[in-house]
Amino acid sequence: MPPRPIVRHTSTGAGVTAEPRSVLLLDPDPGAAHVMASQLRHAGFVTHITTSGPSALLATRTMHFGEIVVVADLSNTESCRYLREIRRSALRSWLVIIADPMIGRAEDFLQDLGGDALFAAPFAVAELTQRLSTLSNRSRPTQ
Repeated sequence: MPPRPIVRHTSTGAGVTAEPRSVLLLDPDPGAAHVMASQLRHAGFVTHITTSGPSALLATRTMHFGEIVVVADLSNTESCRYLREIRRSALRSWLVIIADPMIGRAEDFLQDLGGDALFAAPFAVAELTQRLSTLSNRSRPTQ
């Protein structure tokens, strides 16, 4: 079990031990997934990798994740169908979608799929870890 990180209170500087957040990373490219997962782990997230919609859906039905990060082909109907199912099975999780910047109306897709944040590739993983940290400090309203 990884050590629990010490989180510093911003105003007092006092250290508080925090439970690490569990992130599900769905990326069809295993090599890229391992690189991103390594950087997320370095930022203090416990990261689980899947490379397909069906395996991600199974993971959300058997485990709880604070955040779900999906590298998605929004032009693929089957990919979007799995994203909708993942959203329904993990209502308490934040859903972050990473999409091709050439996809028109990506923000419309984000809203339609129930996503909470959208990143267009390329992006810095530091931006992603910052957004995940921000989301993990809030509780997600369920519909």
